[in-house]
Amino acid sequence: MFFASWRQFQFYENTPIRDPLLGSDSPLYSDPTLSAASPINKNRFALAVRSNHLKIINLSESKVEHEFQAFEDSFQITHIETVNQGFLLAVGEALGKPSLIKIYKLDKLPNNPKSYHSVIEVRNGNNTFPISVVATSKDLSCIAVGFVSGKIILIRGDLLRDRGSRQRIIYEDVGKEPVTSLEFNLDASVCFAATTTRIMMFNTTGRNRGQPDLILDSQHGLSLNCSCFSPYNNEYICSVEGSIDFYMDGGEKKSLVTELSGVKRIYPVDEDHILVVVEAEYAKSAVLEVEEFSQSNSNRVIILDLKNQVVSLNVFIASAIIDVFSVTQDKKEIVLLLTSEGVIVKITEKSLEEQLDIVIQKELFPFALELAKQHSLEPLKIQNIHRKYGDWLYKKGSRTEAVEQYVECLDVVESSEIISKFGINESPDPRGLGNLANYLWSLIKENRSHSDHVTLLLIALVKLKAENEINYFIQHFTRSGEFSQELISQDMDDESFFYSDKNLFDLDLVLGLLQDSKFEQLAYHLACKFAKDPAVIVEILLNTLDDPHGAIRYIRSLSIDETLRVLVTYSKQLLEKCPNDTNILLIDVFTGKFKRTDYNVDLKEPEHPHDDFTTVFYSYKTFLRYINNVTGGEDEAEVKGSMAPTYHPPRASLIFNAFISKPFEFVVFLEACLESYQRYEGSKEDKQVILTTLYDLYLTLANEDVPERQEDWRSRAAKVHNESEKLVTINENATSRTTQSNKPIDNSLMMLISHMNQIDIHSPGEGSTAELDKGARASLVNTFRSMILTNDPPKCMEYLEKHERQEPYLYCVALKYFISSKEVLQKIGGETVLKNKVLTKIIEKELMSVVELIGLLGSTDVATYGLVQDILIKHVRQEQDQISRNKKLISSYEAELESKKRELEELLHSDEPLQVNIKNKTCFMCHTALELPIVFFKCRHIYHQRCLNEEESAKEGRRLFRCPRCMAELETSEKIFQTQQEMSKKTDLLKIALDNGDDSEDRFKIVTEFIGRGGLEYSHVTLE
Repeated sequence: MFFASWRQFQFYENTPIRDPLLGSDSPLYSDPTLSAASPINKNRFALAVRSNHLKIINLSESKVEHEFQAFEDSFQITHIETVNQGFLLAVGEALGKPSLIKIYKLDKLPNNPKSYHSVIEVRNGNNTFPISVVATSKDLSCIAVGFVSGKIILIRGDLLRDRGSRQRIIYEDVGKEPVTSLEFNLDASVCFAATTTRIMMFNTTGRNRGQPDLILDSQHGLSLNCSCFSPYNNEYICSVEGSIDFYMDGGEKKSLVTELSGVKRIYPVDEDHILVVVEAEYAKSAVLEVEEFSQSNSNRVIILDLKNQVVSLNVFIASAIIDVFSVTQDKKEIVLLLTSEGVIVKITEKSLEEQLDIVIQKELFPFALELAKQHSLEPLKIQNIHRKYGDWLYKKGSRTEAVEQYVECLDVVESSEIISKFGINESPDPRGLGNLANYLWSLIKENRSHSDHVTLLLIALVKLKAENEINYFIQHFTRSGEFSQELISQDMDDESFFYSDKNLFDLDLVLGLLQDSKFEQLAYHLACKFAKDPAVIVEILLNTLDDPHGAIRYIRSLSIDETLRVLVTYSKQLLEKCPNDTNILLIDVFTGKFKRTDYNVDLKEPEHPHDDFTTVFYSYKTFLRYINNVTGGEDEAEVKGSMAPTYHPPRASLIFNAFISKPFEFVVFLEACLESYQRYEGSKEDKQVILTTLYDLYLTLANEDVPERQEDWRSRAAKVHNESEKLVTINENATSRTTQSNKPIDNSLMMLISHMNQIDIHSPGEGSTAELDKGARASLVNTFRSMILTNDPPKCMEYLEKHERQEPYLYCVALKYFISSKEVLQKIGGETVLKNKVLTKIIEKELMSVVELIGLLGSTDVATYGLVQDILIKHVRQEQDQISRNKKLISSYEAELESKKRELEELLHSDEPLQVNIKNKTCFMCHTALELPIVFFKCRHIYHQRCLNEEESAKEGRRLFRCPRCMAELETSEKIFQTQQEMSKKTDLLKIALDNGDDSEDRFKIVTEFIGRGGLEYSHVTLE
C-alpha cells in the first residue's frame, strides 16, 4: 500500500464506545446536531448541540451534567475548546453579525446566554465570511482567528481575568485563499499559519504590517485539519502532497516522504508517534457498492512510529471522523476519535510485553531488543530476549552469532546449558571444550567477562592440560579484572587489591583443580597474584609444596595484622616442621620487633636455614646465643634487641595453644615475652598471664623433665612467683595513689597451681613490726585469701598473728573464714579462741561496729549467742550512757536558743518606742558628754553624729551608719553567710571529701560538717 520499507505492527488497540443513550431523547455524543466537542478530562466532555447549546456529559456515569444555551438563536457554535483545565472557550457565528468568543468557568457554568466569564467580539467588517480555524494559547493570552476570506486576526489580552483585549489583523491573503491552519508554539511567541496555497510563520509579539515574518512553503498549502502542533517536540507538523513536514519555531524544516494520499487529519500522539487519518481506498468491486459504506465516509487510521520507522497501527473506520483529541489516563495518553455515527473510538497503546510478543512472534529479534532498550525494560527481561535470539540462531546453525547473544544473557541462561551446547556433557568433547575456551577467551580479551566466565575458562584450560595458556592468563589478566595484550609489568598493589570489591573468579575452585591435576607451581603463582587472603598462599607453601621455610619468608613479608592472623592458624604446623625458625618469628611478632621484609615470588632454597632439629633450647638466653651465632654477630642482635617496638605487641595468650607438645619452645617464647614486658613496661594484666603460664610450665617440667634439670625448673618457678608478688604490690601502690579504679592484678591462680604441685609458698618466718604502705598491706590480704583456698585454719591463724600489727584488716577477713563452717572453727580452738584472739581484737581496734559484727556472725549458723553476750551487754550500756549525755546537751542547747530568740525579738520589735537614757552617758567614740544630734544603735552603743562616718548616701531620705564597735562582728557574720551560700552550690565538694577520705574516717562526720557549713541552706535573709 505505502511505506513499502516500513514494517507494520498492531501496537495499539482500538475500542469503539457507543453512546449508552443512543436513540433516546437526550443522547450523550450521538446527537445528530453535534457541531463541536472538546474533552475536559478522561470522563467529562463538552459538546455543542442544537446550533447554540452547550452541554457537559459524564461518560463514567452516562449522564448529562449540565446543559444551557450559550448564544442567541441566530448564532451557530462552530468551535469549542477546553483551556487551562478550568475554562471553556466557545466560538459562535451569525450571518451579518460579528462573531463572538465566549469564555466560561467550568465550575460556574451559566444557564442563559447572557452569563459568561468574558466575551470577545471579533471585528471583521460586516462578517460576510465564516471562520475557518481558531487557535488559542494555553494561558488564553493569545487567540488567532482565521477566515475563509484569507484574513487572520490576532487577539491579545488577559482574557482569564477579563481585563480586556486588543485585536489586529496580522495577515490578509491577496487571493482570498481560505485560512486552513493556525497553531501557536508552546510560549505563544510564534503562530504558524497556512492557506490552501502557502505555509507561513508570524511573530505574535511585534508588528508585521499584515505580512508573515517567514514563508515556510510558498509552493504548497494545506487542507483543513491536515496540520497540528506537537507540544512534545515543539514542532509544527503538516501533511503536504505525499510527505509530512516538521517545522521548528525558528523555521527549521525536516521532511518524511510518505506517499500518502487523501490525508484528512493529522494529530500528535506523543514525541515519537503521529496519527494520520486518510481516506480509505476501495477495490473496484460491486460487492462494496452499498450506500451505507460510502467511500467519502470511510477512513483508515494510521499511527506512524517516527523513531523506529514502523507503522504501529493501521485500522479501518467505516464512518466519518468529526474530531480527534487525547486525554490522560494512568499517566498514558489515550487518543479518542469522535465519529459521525455516535461512536467514540478509543485508541490505547498496548503494553510493552504485548508489543514485544508481537515482534518476537515475527522473529524480528533485533527490533525487539531495540524496542526494549528504548522503554528501559528490566535487564533480566532484555536478557530473556537475547536468550530467545540466541536459541533461534543456534537452531539455524549460526553458532558464532548465537554465542554473541548468550554473552548478553548470562543472568538468565544456565551455564550447564551453554556447556552442553558446546559439547561439555558426561563425556566431554575436546573439540567442543576448545570452542568453549575460545568463546571464553574472546569475552575476556574484550573485557566483557565476569567471574563465572573466568572461572569456566580456567576450568576448561585445566581439563585441556593447557599449561602455557594458564601461564598466559596469569601474565596478562590484571587484578582489576581487565585483560592486557602486553605483558603486565605494573599491577594493582596489594592493599588496593585487598580492599577492591570485585570478584575476579572462584579462586578456591581453580586452585583445587590445579592441585588435583598436579599443577602445584601454577597454583602457587595463581594464588600469589590473585589471593587476597595470605592464608591461601601459606596453605599452598606449607601443605602442597611442603616448603615451611618459604612459608615463613612469605609470612615475614606481610603486615603485622596479617602476620598475626596467619600465625594463629598455622603456627602449630610450623612449629612441628621447623620449630626454631618459627619460634624466632613468633618472638619477633609478640615482642614488637617484627619488621616486614621483601619476598621473591620465585621459589628458591633458603641460603642459611636456622633450624637444626637436633638442637633443643631450655632458656631464651641460650636460644638467643644460638641465633646470634647463626645470623653472624652479637652486636647486631643486641642492637635489634634494644630497639623499642614500632607497634603495640599482641597478647601472647593468642598463640599459647600452638605450643601443645612443645614445652621447651614454649619456655623460650614465654621468657622472651616476659623480658620484653619488663623492658618496655607492657600491660600488667598480660604480664601476669605470662607469669602464671610460665610458673605452671616450670612446675610441670620440674615434675616431668629429667632429674638433672628439675631443680633448675623449681628455682625458676620461685623467681617467677616473686616477680608476680612484686607486680601485685606495685599495682596496689599505683591504685592507692590515683582516684581512677584500675583493674587489680590477681595472682591467686598461682597459689592454686602451687597447691596442686604441693609447694608451700606461705611458710611463716619471724614476725615483722615494720609499718607497710597501702599496697603492701593489700598484698598481705591477698596472700591471706589465697591461704584460705588451701583450707588450713591453723596456718591461717598463725599467719594472722604474725601480720596483724601490719594489717589489722586481716581480722575481718579471718573472721569470715573462721565462722564459715563448724569444722574450721573447731580447728582453730573453738569459740573461746575465736573470742579472745579475733572478736576482742576487732572491738578494741574498732575495725567493725557491733551491728556489723552481729550481722556477720548471724550470716552463718556456726556462732552461738554466748559468743557475743558480753559484747552486746557492754555495747548497750555504752549506748545508754551516750543517750543520757546527749539529752542533757540538747536541753542546754534549747535553753540557750530560747534566750537568743528573746534577745533577737527585743531588738527587731519596732512597734514599741525605745527609751534611751542619755543622762550621765558619754560618747563611745570620743568619751565626752553627749550632745545632740546623737545616733543610738540597738546594740546599746551611742555616739555623737559628728563622730560617725556616713556609710552611704541618703537612702529613702535617711542616712545610714554602722556601729564602729560591732562593725567587725557584723562583717564577720556577713562573710559567714556568704560562705554558706556558696557552699550550698558546691555539692561536688562533698563527693570529693567522701572519695578522698580514708576508710577509718567517720563518713557521717564529713556529711554533718558539710551541712554545718551551709551545704543544705536554701533560705535567704537580708542583713542591714
